[in-house]
Amino acid sequence: MADLIAQALTFVTSPNYIDLTARQLAIIGVAMDSGEPLRVKEMAAAIRVEKPVVSRALNRMEREGLLERRKGADRRDCFIHVTDAGRAFRALIGGAA
Repeated sequence: MADLIAQALTFVTSPNYIDLTARQLAIIGVAMDSGEPLRVKEMAAAIRVEKPVVSRALNRMEREGLLERRKGADRRDCFIHVTDAGRAFRALIGGAA
């Protein structure tokens, strides 16, 4: 556990720190690991929450520039895309970018 605590302390004191919840961190992880953009409803199912919960999290993450939502071909679907800043953020916290 000490390694996780040391990593957390290093991260929160860095100039690149972005205050995200565990759920938001899970969303960026699932979005990157999926290999293709996910629909909001697919993300909700993946992290076992309702769609509005994901939508609220995405609002914050879009403001930070980590993710963006794009409309699908029929304009009813909304897909989650990880931005370059999102990939850089995940690499910064020790994940595969």
